Amino acid sequence: MTPSFHPSHEVLIDYAAGAVAPGQAMVIATHLRACAACLGEVALADAVGGALVGALPPAPMREDALARALAQVERPARRPLTPPAPRPDWIPVPSAVLEAARRRRWSAPGVWVAPVLRGPGEARAYLLRVAAGMSVPHHGHRGAEMVCVLKGAYADRGDVHEPGDFAQSDESVDHTPTVTRDGECVCLIAAEGALIPRNWVGRLFQPFVRI
Repeated sequence: MTPSFHPSHEVLIDYAAGAVAPGQAMVIATHLRACAACLGEVALADAVGGALVGALPPAPMREDALARALAQVERPARRPLTPPAPRPDWIPVPSAVLEAARRRRWSAPGVWVAPVLRGPGEARAYLLRVAAGMSVPHHGHRGAEMVCVLKGAYADRGDVHEPGDFAQSDESVDHTPTVTRDGECVCLIAAEGALIPRNWVGRLFQPFVRI
């Protein structure tokens, strides 16, 4: 399936430049695993950035640069860990996401959450699973939120987001995403802050869901 919703050109350029937060980078990287078009755009941005760096005048190296490089080379190799098996019902995801899914906790009927990464302040990345036909209570956002659909689909403001699709929200967005009735929906989400519930249902369940 080819995704229909993508990060903006600006977001992809920031990703290529390493100028996005780790959780956001993970969500974008997951979308890239499913989207050849965006992957090509990032590759182009990498090439352009490399050419610009190559055109810069050389900079003097630190006196201990060689010693620091050799120290890195001589470090004992870490024992490789057995990566978790891919999930055939999900789009391809980083191994850290598969590991996080093992730590999921049921937070409400039909809903589980699994933390993936913690950032500064309230920033974090997490997995959210919502059962078929259920809605996330009406809410707003503190800062930016990036979403990539791993399984299933949800409807939001007239659009249906399916596996591989990317969505971004900010403080200007209030919405009630609703999972389609075809089956459960699992998303990888990076948020700069906690959701702002707009009704009593959200305020009731937020202490349990903690997103």
